[in-house]
Amino acid sequence: MTKRKVSVILATYGEVEEPTIKNLLPNSKRILKYITTRIAKIPRPIVELIAWTRSFKRKKYWNNLGYRSKLNALTRNQASKLQSVLKGDSEIDFKVADSYYFVPPYLENTLTVHRNSDAIVLVPMIPIESDFSCGVGCVITTDTFKESAFGKVVVLKHFWNDTELLQVYANHIFSNLQNSEKATKLGLALAVHGTLVKGTDGLPPKANTGYKETLQFFTQLKSFLENDPRNRFHAIKLGCLNHVYGGEWTPETLAIALEEFKSEGIEKVAVFPFGFFADNSEADLEAVEETENAGYRGSKMQYIPCVNDSDEFIHWVAKRVKRSANHLLQMNSSLDALSQKQIQTPVY
Repeated sequence: MTKRKVSVILATYGEVEEPTIKNLLPNSKRILKYITTRIAKIPRPIVELIAWTRSFKRKKYWNNLGYRSKLNALTRNQASKLQSVLKGDSEIDFKVADSYYFVPPYLENTLTVHRNSDAIVLVPMIPIESDFSCGVGCVITTDTFKESAFGKVVVLKHFWNDTELLQVYANHIFSNLQNSEKATKLGLALAVHGTLVKGTDGLPPKANTGYKETLQFFTQLKSFLENDPRNRFHAIKLGCLNHVYGGEWTPETLAIALEEFKSEGIEKVAVFPFGFFADNSEADLEAVEETENAGYRGSKMQYIPCVNDSDEFIHWVAKRVKRSANHLLQMNSSLDALSQKQIQTPVY
C-alpha cells in the first residue's frame, strides 16, 4: 500500500537572525502589510517611513545589547524533532518544514514547494489564534491556493483551549523552576503579546485581536497551575507586552503585574512566556529587561524559557498533526468517492 504524502509546515512570525538594515527592512514592511495596515489606514509614504524607522531602531537596540534572536533556530529544531517523531508512522509519509510570515523562507513559498502533497497541515507556532497570528497563515494560504485552499490545507487551531497543552506547560514550568528557600515568596508572571482593545477612534477593532482568547487561556492556565500539587507560587499574574501606538492596548500589563508583586511582598519572580512556543525578542529580551528594570534582578528573577523543542511538547504537536492529517485525508477520500459515484451514475 502506497503511503499518502502529508506536508507539515511549522509557521511563525520569524525574526531576523542578523540585525542589518538589509534584513530588517523587508521584515518591517511585511509586518506592516499583514498586521499594522489591517487595523489602521496608513498612507503608503508613511508606511515606508515607519518601516525604515522601525528597522533602524531595532538594529540599534539589538546591536547595543549584543542580542540575537533564537526564534528561527528554535523553529528549525522543532521541525527536525517533529520529523523524527512522525517518521515512524505506518500509513502516512510526513515531511516537516519550517516557514515564516515575516522572514525567509516565506510561508507562501513553502506552501508552493509542498503543493503536490496529498495534504498540508499548517501548524501556527503561536497558541492564541487571532487575525494577527494564525490569521496571517490563513490569508497567505488562501492567496496561494485560492478556492482550493482548504481542501488541500488544514490549519491547526484552538491550542489555547487544549487541556493537554496546559499539562505540557505545567510540567515544563515546574520542572524548570529553580529551588528557592521555603520562606521566599514566589510570583509567576505569565507573559504574552498584548492586543489592541480599542482603536484610535475609541471603538473595538473589527479584526479579531485574540483578546478574549488571551484572557481565557491565562485564566485556564492559572487555575491549572494553582491546583497542581507542585505549585509553590504565592501569586500568578498576567503580563501583557504592549505596543505604544494604534489605540488602547490590553490593560493587564507586565509592568502592572510587577508593581503588584512588589506591593504584595513577592521576593522572587519567575517569568514564563505562555503566549509563545519558542523564545523570541519579546520573551527572552523585552520581558526579561522589563522585569529587571522593576527591581527583580539576579537571584530575584528567573526566566523560564518557552517550551521550544522539549520532548513532551513535540509529542503533543505530533498528536495534533496526526489527528488532523487523518481527518483531512479521510474527508478528501470520501469526497473523491462521492464524486466518482456521481460520474458513474447515469443521468436519465
